[in-house]
Amino acid sequence: MVIEHKLSDISFSSTSYVYTRAQVLTWIANGTSLLNIFEQDASELLSKIIHETDLGKSIVANFNGITNIDEHALDSVFAELNDNTKQLVIINGYGLVDAFMRLKKSSTANINTHSESNAIVIGNSRAVDFKNIENERIVFFKQFIKVNLAETFIEFSEPKRLCSTPIIANGEFNSNVILSNPYKFKWISVFLSDRLEQLIKDQKLSNVKLISASLRGAPFAAILGLFNNKEFETIDHFGPRHKVFDFDFVTKKEHGINYIYIGDFVFGGTEIKIAKTYIEMKGSKLEHALVLGSLFDKDVFENDFNLESLSSLQNITEGKANFKLFNND
Repeated sequence: MVIEHKLSDISFSSTSYVYTRAQVLTWIANGTSLLNIFEQDASELLSKIIHETDLGKSIVANFNGITNIDEHALDSVFAELNDNTKQLVIINGYGLVDAFMRLKKSSTANINTHSESNAIVIGNSRAVDFKNIENERIVFFKQFIKVNLAETFIEFSEPKRLCSTPIIANGEFNSNVILSNPYKFKWISVFLSDRLEQLIKDQKLSNVKLISASLRGAPFAAILGLFNNKEFETIDHFGPRHKVFDFDFVTKKEHGINYIYIGDFVFGGTEIKIAKTYIEMKGSKLEHALVLGSLFDKDVFENDFNLESLSSLQNITEGKANFKLFNND
């Protein structure tokens, strides 16, 4: 039942706004089968947010990725906004304006369109500062990412060398902290998806396929594939075979595919380089990687691949995490 969900699980409250994401509500309500369709159960969650939000705050719902709205999905939303005392701001949803107009039905809620801001405002007609919405949203979500990635750092009893990289550390970043928490996983996945969408757009990439090279990265690659309608693949060390002398898997050529590596945390970039070698043996290329966090700036890897990350691991633990290069001497 939707009433079992806490408001803090389905939305974020900042100084002036309450933010939510239509695809997250859809995911929570109906699973991952139809992440592009906003249906009635997801609408009930949005209605809950509107109902429990103070009059002084606008509710900002990001409809990026939603391409269709079910016929009766907005009945409860318009019921909450019928007296025009509260304000719902739909961002990245102007393409759905006809659907919102049609599904308003007999509701007396105001609908104001803002094509220049790709937005729809329903309910209270007070002025909307779209620039402030975006600025506050960016700051708030950056802080959310920083806090939640910092919580993945698990300290060792004493410093030791990390696996597969010549670095000694007093702890490690464990993405299972996020993967084991459904709400953290959903929201972090959405932020990764936005970054992936921007990467594909900026680099003008076509024929894109996602790849991961660990069980930790695989869930992120899978959900990003569902969000963005992209194929995804997971390899185990040197391809999906455990015997390194068995190279049958490279006989299937995939010329012209632009692979993007999806992972959790990057230190030396070993897994990405392995994935890059595997892909090149199949006749395609891997020039971009997207991860939760990286120890080094992207310039360190610029000769091998373009690295995009949600956060720098050097900055999120406020000195709690210590790393140094391993020296045999």
